[in-house]
Amino acid sequence: MKKMTITLEENLINEIATIALEDGKKKTQIMREALYNYFDERSITKTVELYKTDRLKTISHNNLKEELGV
Repeated sequence: MKKMTITLEENLINEIATIALEDGKKKTQIMREALYNYFDERSITKTVELYKTDRLKTISHNNLKEELGV
């Protein structure tokens, strides 16, 4: 892991500290989890957008089984 310095508004810092205290975790862990959750949500949102705009190739269940040979 690498260390990174960021600047946050005081209300965000207070919220992170409160959640860390409530959950019994370090503030760093709260930030790490928040970032992972953000990246997951962003990935899902992008995939849904691709699907809605017909830019995502989909395959039927039967075709998938056929391709996998099951």
